Amino acid sequence: MSFSFRKFSRPPKEHNDPAYSDNWHKTCRRFLKDICKLFTLTMERQMPTKLQRITQAAEEEDLRPEWGLLIPSLIVILCISLPAVIMPKAAEQFFTAIYKPFAANFGTLYLWITVGLIVMCFYFALSRWGRLKFGARDEKPEFSLISWISMIFCSAVGGAIMFWAITEPLWDILQPPQYAESMSVEAYDWALTYLLMHWGPNAWCTYLITALPIAYMLYIRKMPFLRISMATAPIIGKRQSNGLLGRCLDVFFILGLMFCTAVTMCISLPTVGFALQSVFGISPTLSVQVCILVFSGLIAGYTVYKGLDRGIKWLSNFNVFLALCLVIYCFLCGPTVQLFNIFTNAFGKWLSNYPGMVFWTDPWTGGTFPKDWTIFYALFWAGFGPFMGLFIARISRGRTVREIILWGMVGTVAGACLIHGVFGSYALYVQHNGILDAVSILREQGGAAAMIAILGTLPFKNVVLLAYTLLSTIFLATTVNAGSYICASTTTRRLSPDSEPDKWHRTLWCGALCLLALGLICMGGLGVAKMFGNFSGALMVLPILLVTACWLRILKEEGGFALKYCSQRSPEEETGDKEVPEHFLNLEQAQSSK
Repeated sequence: MSFSFRKFSRPPKEHNDPAYSDNWHKTCRRFLKDICKLFTLTMERQMPTKLQRITQAAEEEDLRPEWGLLIPSLIVILCISLPAVIMPKAAEQFFTAIYKPFAANFGTLYLWITVGLIVMCFYFALSRWGRLKFGARDEKPEFSLISWISMIFCSAVGGAIMFWAITEPLWDILQPPQYAESMSVEAYDWALTYLLMHWGPNAWCTYLITALPIAYMLYIRKMPFLRISMATAPIIGKRQSNGLLGRCLDVFFILGLMFCTAVTMCISLPTVGFALQSVFGISPTLSVQVCILVFSGLIAGYTVYKGLDRGIKWLSNFNVFLALCLVIYCFLCGPTVQLFNIFTNAFGKWLSNYPGMVFWTDPWTGGTFPKDWTIFYALFWAGFGPFMGLFIARISRGRTVREIILWGMVGTVAGACLIHGVFGSYALYVQHNGILDAVSILREQGGAAAMIAILGTLPFKNVVLLAYTLLSTIFLATTVNAGSYICASTTTRRLSPDSEPDKWHRTLWCGALCLLALGLICMGGLGVAKMFGNFSGALMVLPILLVTACWLRILKEEGGFALKYCSQRSPEEETGDKEVPEHFLNLEQAQSSK
């Protein structure tokens, strides 16, 4: 097809030959037809690529439930929830008998595991592996940094962070660590320090390190699953990961996630009930807590139905904004200078005494502080570890190992320090200066009543309590919908990285989470919640260690290729004479086609 633009020169005005004019118009029409043909041919060359992508995505997907995972998980949840609702005392005694020997004999081991994971996190971030990107070399992150950190923070902490920010320092001055006397100055000195340590890198290392191999399998090897068994395939083998062992790992993961999320709900619901009692005079009975649970479940169900981008991301961003407003209000309306001094003292004490704090087990007096708090937190974070690893992996396309670990650690620890530094310091200030005897309320009425009483000492207390009620409810809904999303993803047969589980499937898991939380509420008490948190952590330790070992195996076998094809710099000497795995060639081809 050739064109000569000289043909299209307009005839001179003085040229009055009608035949010449008609010929000129015909030539113009032919030219326009040729342009249309050229455009059509260009589009036809591109269309097979697009159709091929759609066909490939359809072949990778099978959004039907994996009944071999869904049914056993739901059966176990029903076997725990229904007896807990019908016979709460007997169920509590049964689980206590299982939990106590385990906590007494194996608790300290998890402190070593936690510290080991922290060391490994910083090694991977600061070494050459830090520049490995999950996706093609030039792929951009799917979510902005603020939204990414917000989703991680809100999904992990739930409404529990506000509860522990106020009640844990009160418990720590009543039953202090490090052989301090109860209610002494030394006890006040340690209280906020231990709170910061419990919610520092100890909390987030498990989440971040388990996200690495899962993101690798999802965005580099392009595995059409979002499961723990998928990430353990390099260690246990592909056959076992798809067989009985892999299914057991996935079922344990689902149960651990359900237990931890239900524990968070059980901690949050009573505080919301006491807040409503303080504002409206509504007694925080079991029926009121059930109504709050239903309302939070509806919010969670709606947002998880809307999906990851339009539901969970929006809710997390709004929740962070609301939390910042509440923190700033408390900081400015409270004793600002004194709060800053209390936090600064605790932060410095935490940094200078970290090894002695995390490894303190009280071996001489037989005290229960390490078991009740440090070991409890280590197991609680472990219970959430694989869930948060899957969730972080799902939202981390286009990010490097260094970004995931350093930004994830800095953002989440900063958020925890901000909330604990203000509300934890304020709780200690109120108690120490005699404004309110919060410790007596804690002993007589429980942590939820003590927390609401302390918030009630702020100016415009009804506004503060209503803001807290909204914040806690949304925090809770964020945790529930993230958990429902991951459970649905795990129990979907084949799921490509660009798609989401069916809406009804996500909503089903939201209802199952609410049912399990109802069972724990009926058993009642902070002790039951902590027991189930530890129990879920025990279920998750083996998957966490397997996933971490798989990450080491991946780096050993494919690390050089990953640095060559999935980082900004691509040193040739990393790969040696090894044969390039097919998934790296596919990544390179996809990048070239773009």
